[in-house]
Amino acid sequence: MIVKPARRVTVCGKAVHLTAMEYQTLLHLALRKGQVVSKEELLEHLYDFNWERFSNVIEVYISALRRKLDPDHPQRYIRTYRGQGYLLEDPMNL
Repeated sequence: MIVKPARRVTVCGKAVHLTAMEYQTLLHLALRKGQVVSKEELLEHLYDFNWERFSNVIEVYISALRRKLDPDHPQRYIRTYRGQGYLLEDPMNL
């Protein structure tokens, strides 16, 4: 997977269309590659003010990213760590 600064993402050479918020979510995970990123951190990164702590918007973005990035891949690029957050896997290690 390649995340390009021009808001373009490719997987196995194929372009993947992402919404602005999906892209921002993926970019933040990519910048923290190898680290578990909490839902709260993602919410603070995506929304400058008044985010609802119990909103499921992050789960919606993660679900959409999984569907778009690796629909047929048995391993997921984005791994969930219950109660902790999300980790962007290195595609070379899948």
